[in-house]
Amino acid sequence: MPTVKHYKYKNIAAALAVLLIVILIISTSCNSGKNTGKKSKTVKPAASSSTVSSDSSGYKAEKLTGNYKYVTAKNKTDLVNGDLVLVNADHPFTGTVENTDTIYSYLFDKSGSQIMSTSSTNLAAQKKTFEAFNLMGCDFYSEKRLATLMVSTAMFTDDSSDDTEENTTATPCYEHDTGLAFDLHLYDASTGSYPQFTGEGDYSWIAENCWKYGFVLRYPSDKGDVTGVTPIPYHFRYVGIPHAEIMAANNLTLEEYVEFVKDYTFEKPLSFKAFDDTPYTVYYVEADDGSTTNIPIPLAESEAERPYAVSGNNVDGYIVCVDMTEGAAADSESSDVSDDTSSVSEKADAE
Repeated sequence: MPTVKHYKYKNIAAALAVLLIVILIISTSCNSGKNTGKKSKTVKPAASSSTVSSDSSGYKAEKLTGNYKYVTAKNKTDLVNGDLVLVNADHPFTGTVENTDTIYSYLFDKSGSQIMSTSSTNLAAQKKTFEAFNLMGCDFYSEKRLATLMVSTAMFTDDSSDDTEENTTATPCYEHDTGLAFDLHLYDASTGSYPQFTGEGDYSWIAENCWKYGFVLRYPSDKGDVTGVTPIPYHFRYVGIPHAEIMAANNLTLEEYVEFVKDYTFEKPLSFKAFDDTPYTVYYVEADDGSTTNIPIPLAESEAERPYAVSGNNVDGYIVCVDMTEGAAADSESSDVSDDTSSVSEKADAE
């Protein structure tokens, strides 16, 4: 008669536990092998900035390579111009500044009340810089009821006298000639005093919310080793939407963002849904060795043009941002790069 073995429940449970552990070890080993060398490209809010709302995990841009056109960038001029030109000690600004305006008319709210001030009416910048600044200043006033913000430094107009062109920035920041940057100070009309803008207290609102208007605090306190400039709490730089939000969400300086974007290409772009739910796609195109670079721009299925912007990075290539909103009308002034009007479709490629 064959021997019958009796197993107690506790022995069975132990055997099952050992088997489960073995399965988990094998599964983990396989998965880790598949993920080796892959980079995570999820855009996450920075832990130090709880006001940033950027959840791109639920959005992925449609395939860009199916139907697109080319725009032609002139490397000599276009590479050194745009909202994202990197300007620092190693990369001086050699571009041109157009469509500028002086500061005075941007110091008022919609009702016509002056809620901000300036150290000089000769201060100038690109219009988009001051337009975004006005929106931010009006919202700051609505939130804090403080009419104390003062623009102390920006570009100066050509007719400015030498004695008014004093740069009040204590450390070099290189960027004022771009028309995309300005420095803040404070003016307290009740006391006639000019306190420093430290970005503290009520004024922390500016650094915490400036990304919503396309600005970044260019020289933050924890990135001096990256920017090469000691912290400047009052120097703000326009980089545009949604770039400012992506930089804030990932705690990136402009130096870091220029490198960060290089991980994304036309074939594998960054999909990003901004805080206002506008879907964007962002990617990098390396500049060709010749005098021009052809940059692909995705079209809608109907072959209609999408709103887009192309910026040189002042180093080695171009950063493209496309508004993927269904039916959004293209703005002919969204990019300084010329359009060669050529288009390519997936069907044509196949033929």
